[in-house]
Amino acid sequence: MKLNQQTRWWFAMALFATVILLLVSTDSWTHCLYDHHDSATFFASGKAWMSGMVPYVDFSDSKGPLLWLIYGVGYLISPRTVHGVLLLTCLCYAFIFWWLFKTARIYLKDDCLAAMASMATAISIFFPVIRYETRAEDFALFFLVWALYHVCRLLHDNEVDKRRQAIRASIVLGIGMAATLLIKYNVAAVLGVMALFVLHYAWRQHTGVWRSLGCMSLSAALFLAPFVIYMLAVGCFDDFIHEYFVVNMEVLARQHDHMRNPIFLLIAHRYTAGIYLLVNALSALAAAWMAPRYRAFVFVVFLATVLLTVLNGFWLYYYAICGIFLCFAATALLHRFAVRERKESSFIIHYSLVIMAVFAMHLAWGGSWWLKGEPEQQAFNDYVRLMSQVERPKVIYYNMHGAAFGIPVQSLPGCKYWVSQSGSTESMNENQIEAIKNRQADFVFSLKDHDNPALFDSLGYHRHNNESALPMLLYSAQ
Repeated sequence: MKLNQQTRWWFAMALFATVILLLVSTDSWTHCLYDHHDSATFFASGKAWMSGMVPYVDFSDSKGPLLWLIYGVGYLISPRTVHGVLLLTCLCYAFIFWWLFKTARIYLKDDCLAAMASMATAISIFFPVIRYETRAEDFALFFLVWALYHVCRLLHDNEVDKRRQAIRASIVLGIGMAATLLIKYNVAAVLGVMALFVLHYAWRQHTGVWRSLGCMSLSAALFLAPFVIYMLAVGCFDDFIHEYFVVNMEVLARQHDHMRNPIFLLIAHRYTAGIYLLVNALSALAAAWMAPRYRAFVFVVFLATVLLTVLNGFWLYYYAICGIFLCFAATALLHRFAVRERKESSFIIHYSLVIMAVFAMHLAWGGSWWLKGEPEQQAFNDYVRLMSQVERPKVIYYNMHGAAFGIPVQSLPGCKYWVSQSGSTESMNENQIEAIKNRQADFVFSLKDHDNPALFDSLGYHRHNNESALPMLLYSAQ
């Protein structure tokens, strides 16, 4: 069967994304398993859900159920490794680069040049100071880029049927806002800014404001409905509302009280993060040069992305969703300087150079490369061997974030707040202490710097391998 031209370009983008992720992703065979933290928490939450535990009742964390569902599917694909998640991430980024390709094509009107602009964006998306481990932002990008393409096509493409495109953009925005609300809800607010542009366009062009608003609302409701029905059926809907919105706000307030100002972190902690944002800001401005109308649209979306992140951007990876805007600078440069007669040969060179550039950045940055982290991986393996003596053990991470020890042994959360969050409330801490006292967990991990040996000794827990190369130690209930 002969593939059409657009399908070939999709496979080209999919191959590009897959090669990069196989090289630099911590979920790939190129990296050791021990260096998983937030992603290990998401994986364990998805696994707990797939194993019959009730979200927000039997286990909880700061993220939404769609993220746990994605990781749950990854767990079902590969229960004792993160390679199932890697497969889903490759598919996710195949579409991210595909929609960036289609966005660039709105302005370039050329497939080969659009593909080059899309691929150049990988340098920003996979910038290791900002993005190292696979997190919620990666999957939120899927919906952000999808919506950005459709809104750019509505506002900037003169060759499209505007009435139909307004409907398409509205449906995609509705799905995107609902999906990102169930992953990490500040991204939903960014999509809300895009929605305002669509509604304004519909009002100015008389293409049906109420039709667009209705499409957004209906598509969002249809996407949310299965999650709401499930949570009502198992009796965790009230817990979801309380944990995901109310408790998260309490945790965020405590972070503001006890941690550095997020703007200080951005400016002073790593100057490279400031360069990253400056480059993407200038890239967003470059879109104005190519746009026939609504010239400020892309830059406004970029500003909204930054402002909605900086309010609680205590960790640099929160800014990972800003990386997509480099596509517009690459598009503008190719629009101005590309030699179209030799673009095919330039494409092959560009394809290779971008992959090598991303790989080189990650090599220079460091990380848990397979041949580099031998002491840490050996200590990790020692802990895993101890845990494997119990079938599907229950685990608590006391006063620390989650880690990957439970992945090879298919462990489950030992209590509701089985991992500690930055800004944990008193009730979260008490839940851990009570579960430890009641010996609900087979194993408890504790950071060496925050160890409480008197507590564990008084409860009869056995301490393991305090001299390991890892910053945490293990207690067992047996």
